[in-house]
Amino acid sequence: MGWKDDSSVRRAVLVKSLDRLQATILDAVLLGITLLMLEFLFLAFSGRRGPTGLLLSAEQILDLLHYSWAAVGGLILALLWNLFYRHLGASPGRAWVRGVPDWEAPLAWNRTLRGWYLAVFIELTVFSGWLITELDLFTFLTKFGKAADIVRGLMHPSGAVLHEGLVLLVQTIFLAFMATAFAIPVAFVLAFPSARNLTRHTLTARISYTVARTLMNFVRAVEPLVWALIFISWVGIGPFAGVLALWVHSVAALTKLYSEQIESIDTGPMEAIAATGASGLQVLRYGVVPQVIPPFLSFTIYRWDINVRMSTIIGFVGGGGIGYILKPRVDLGEWGEVGTLVLLIAGTVWLMDVISAKIRERIV
Repeated sequence: MGWKDDSSVRRAVLVKSLDRLQATILDAVLLGITLLMLEFLFLAFSGRRGPTGLLLSAEQILDLLHYSWAAVGGLILALLWNLFYRHLGASPGRAWVRGVPDWEAPLAWNRTLRGWYLAVFIELTVFSGWLITELDLFTFLTKFGKAADIVRGLMHPSGAVLHEGLVLLVQTIFLAFMATAFAIPVAFVLAFPSARNLTRHTLTARISYTVARTLMNFVRAVEPLVWALIFISWVGIGPFAGVLALWVHSVAALTKLYSEQIESIDTGPMEAIAATGASGLQVLRYGVVPQVIPPFLSFTIYRWDINVRMSTIIGFVGGGGIGYILKPRVDLGEWGEVGTLVLLIAGTVWLMDVISAKIRERIV
């Protein structure tokens, strides 16, 4: 039995080391971003000017930031914080991955270094975001007249494009439907290795969780518009490319929703079924699946609703649907026809929202 004990000890040490590495990486990212935001604000208020003699724009400042130094500085600060956490308190990464120490748990956020750091981090993020996106509320509130002609055109829709719009609206609805239908089985399978509560027992399961979550996060981070461009170059312009683009993004989105629902299930039925000697698949079949089917259906209907809206934008780049004829009208300034197409889209989304709400009420 000694070799089994040694194996368990080595596994526990490896898991602990992976947790420590994950916490350090998370802290390094947060602290590195903090250093970059501080440098950005310093340059923004330094009065420094560019080659043209004008004050530096947000894009120019972002180009001047020392990203490598921020990464190194963030890593050093993260290592120091985790090394002296008994004196400084748990870092954000350590608290997220390994939990807060017992002696620090009763303390309010404003009595911990971690709490004050996160408060400052949020403030810096909002302030930096305001400057980076160049928000100008004064212009927004005082120069509405420039958009008045467009608004008037939208308020007087034209019937010239009504027939073509209705035909492509049907294509839009089915484009979204097919993408959602193809995404369901893939997301259902991927949801189980992506659920944290089902993948904590073995190292292999933890690795599968990390791989699945990382892959789905990457896919979800890429907008459907970008996927549409990729698939248009692959299969050509048309609704098939739009279906593929929405399908890929829907798989990632539904996997996240499904897995989070699995993480919130009652573990009692699973433990009771496992106690009878059932296999892992039987535990999932009889202890997990019955609890998640109703919310899975609700999430799926909601995703179809989202895909109908997304398919409009997919059409802008040639992915089929009503967006395919909406983009040229916008470019040509034919706002009456744009108004007709927008009303068709809005009416369809409203009708689907009503229907999906009724269906979710019956299911959940």
